[in-house]
Amino acid sequence: MTASSPRRPDRNYADAVIDVYPHISEDEGTYLDSVIDIGIDTVHVDMVDTDDFNLTDRPHQIQRGGALAPTGGNFSAFLAPLTQDTFRQVVTDVEQKLRVVNQTLSMLDSVLDSQGFDAILNEMLQSITLKTGELLGADRTTIYLLDEDKNELWSIVAEDDGGGSLELRIPADQGIAGEVATFKKSINIPFDFYDDPRSAFAQKQDKKTGYRTYTMLTLPLLSENGGLVAVVQLINKLNFPNDPEDSLSERVNRQGFTEEDQDLFNEFSPSIRLILESSRSFYLATQRQRAATALMKATRSLSQSSLDLDATLARVMEEAKELMNADRSTLWLLDQEQNDLWTKISMPDGSLKELRVPVGVGFAGKVAETREPLNIPFDLYEHPDANNAKRLDPTNRYRTCSLLCMPIFNADGDLIGVTQLVNKKKQGDFPEYNPEDWPKAPECWKASFKRSDQEFMQAFNIQAGVALQNAKLFATVKQQEQMQRDILRSLSNAVFSTNKDGEVITANESAKKLLGLDEQAKIEGRPITEMIKIKEGDFSKWFTAALKGTDSKNRQQYYPDQTLISSDVEQHSVHLSINSIADVADESHVYGALVVMDDISDEKRLKNTMYRYMTQELAEELLRLDDPKLGGDRKEVSILFSDIRSFTTIAESMEAEELVVMLNEYFESMVEAVFKHKGTLDKYIGDAIMAVFGSPLPLTDHAWLAVQTAVDMRHRLETLNQKRESEGKPRIRIGIGINSDHVISGNIGSSRKMEFTAIGDGVNLGSRLEGASKQYGCDIIISETTYQPCADQVWVRELDRIRVKGKSKPVSIYELVGLRSEPITEVDLRRIELYQQGRQHYLERKFVKAIAAFGTILEDLDHHDKAADLHVKRCNHWMLTPPPEEWNGVWDLTEK
Repeated sequence: MTASSPRRPDRNYADAVIDVYPHISEDEGTYLDSVIDIGIDTVHVDMVDTDDFNLTDRPHQIQRGGALAPTGGNFSAFLAPLTQDTFRQVVTDVEQKLRVVNQTLSMLDSVLDSQGFDAILNEMLQSITLKTGELLGADRTTIYLLDEDKNELWSIVAEDDGGGSLELRIPADQGIAGEVATFKKSINIPFDFYDDPRSAFAQKQDKKTGYRTYTMLTLPLLSENGGLVAVVQLINKLNFPNDPEDSLSERVNRQGFTEEDQDLFNEFSPSIRLILESSRSFYLATQRQRAATALMKATRSLSQSSLDLDATLARVMEEAKELMNADRSTLWLLDQEQNDLWTKISMPDGSLKELRVPVGVGFAGKVAETREPLNIPFDLYEHPDANNAKRLDPTNRYRTCSLLCMPIFNADGDLIGVTQLVNKKKQGDFPEYNPEDWPKAPECWKASFKRSDQEFMQAFNIQAGVALQNAKLFATVKQQEQMQRDILRSLSNAVFSTNKDGEVITANESAKKLLGLDEQAKIEGRPITEMIKIKEGDFSKWFTAALKGTDSKNRQQYYPDQTLISSDVEQHSVHLSINSIADVADESHVYGALVVMDDISDEKRLKNTMYRYMTQELAEELLRLDDPKLGGDRKEVSILFSDIRSFTTIAESMEAEELVVMLNEYFESMVEAVFKHKGTLDKYIGDAIMAVFGSPLPLTDHAWLAVQTAVDMRHRLETLNQKRESEGKPRIRIGIGINSDHVISGNIGSSRKMEFTAIGDGVNLGSRLEGASKQYGCDIIISETTYQPCADQVWVRELDRIRVKGKSKPVSIYELVGLRSEPITEVDLRRIELYQQGRQHYLERKFVKAIAAFGTILEDLDHHDKAADLHVKRCNHWMLTPPPEEWNGVWDLTEK
């Protein structure tokens, strides 16, 4: 508690607390500067018999009356005229009475109005502080009570901007007050205090506030058993009498505090100690009672909230705002998957808008990141992280003055959200905030959230966490239920679920449609055996066996290609499955069944067939166009063949199961590349893949799409190989050949089994190019008809001009080095250039120069370039055996 002699009502009290505490931060120093003089309201006590205080004969007695209302006398007024002699008698009387009052604290706690009781106790503590300083002739007095739980010294130093007491806390082992608290020995620093090495912090504060500390006396106040109760700090011993108009330096007694002052304090200390102990108990009890009352209200409100998450969010925010007397409150929930906080705010039209903030960003985001409370007092604009608030406030027509952010944890201690309170309201009637006054802070918000607010909010957040967790769980259940309904509704298969009596519980739209019923038809509660009839099959018998669930065969039944008898004229072919719904722990305990029917009529059968070799989107488009049919058309397409190199060797070194796993993983990635670029899977040929681009639906850029697919397959294979190498498995190498031509493409087969394919010379050439990639040591070879449409989009080198077996017309072939949209190395560019020079010399029969170009590639760029090595060998051959005159450089491939 801080107080000053009433002889100087005009002096500046901004520096009332000057404990020498070198570890206080700059912000805390500013906080101390904001401490103002104590303005004590006069009160009188309801429901307390003032006769017990022996004050009936005193000149300023405490009046009895109704609710806490101002009167002419109070505890401060009662103490003011007392001298040293009369004070001794008074405190002795008070000491005896407080012993009784202290024992009835719990009764008072439940009877007195908490806000009024709080004011009475604050007034009592402040008054005894003021009187202690007056009796010992000090210009400044602070009494720090010990908080043993937190090992802190705390004091009610003044009334804050909100009209309530302002609580100051410092560590119990720092500064002069901390030294006295630790060693329980008085410290008397005579004139001049600034000569003491411990005065550095006080000098800094004095310079800031304009005050001057000359002398200081700091004393411990001990309990009967020698324990510390409080530390009393007196500053600047004054001469008496003195003229209040004189400067402080003229009024200060340069002798400082004397041994007589200490003896006088020791004489009063037992009574003061009892008063302080009792007052502290009263104060803590009222604080707890206020918290309990508020939390009981909040808990009742939250416990009565619905399990709807949005409603709970709104209720929590409203209760938090009312509890803490804040202007705004926001509750942010943690989204762990996206690592951000989200909330919903009400818009002017009544709708809710979702906002999201990344964890670590903004005040709420930092609390979510650190999981520690954040309390920023007035004025928040002075905080180093206030730039965002300053930027957004004008746009929002608001002024942020103070803030309290607290984490919310669930029962398991996991963070689930953050409560954010903005702008503590100042008690009293003040004009509403006018946005036009920004950035000036309105009087109504010149207040701060105190430590007690933080403790209240911490307890409140525990209750809020329970309510939110319940609401989130309920929302999850609702979401899962809705998801199950959506899944059931979206399934093309007919699905029925029944109870143990065989009555339908749920059925999706596909089930009703399959049975020839209207979508609005109510079939819930009807026996399923009355609705489902199977031609040449006993559904009732099968279903009854599933409900009994005597063995796994009865619990999981499957009947393919059954004919369903429905109310429609059309009969449906279905795959029928009947599965028992049983207890996981005891499968013999069956409480229902699930019946699923897969329609395999012509359209369904065709669709399933098409899904095997093309994307779903493409199949749906074909079905919409009513295009799929037996037979084929001549179309211009690009054919892609890919094959795994040395597959036989790989297969021989692996177990069958392992080989299948490898192929499935490989095919999954490669076919995905085909579908990504609008290709159609023609077939698997062992370890090879055949894909068609431009059929069944035409594609104008089929060659470019096929080229992109090949490069995509190259990249995917590299990713797959990195994974395999990390697992200690050998790398996979593939070869790809692409040719563009007119082919016959379409569905070939029977009405019950058909497959899509393409046939013709163009297909054969694509296959031959894939095989030729082995000879030329390349992974991708494309024909001239594939290269020409996309020549300006790819990096290639013209490998050769060949004539494949069985054909008379030669074709130029190219190695696909990469796409021009992707970076290319200087080595590859040089290799392309040298190879092109070598080919030009080769076709001109300048074989020595050709060997020089190809040899440079082999010597300087790539020792394993098979295409260059192949041409070196050809040049040597032609040099020994010159080609005929009609030779045009075409090379006949004798292998497929």
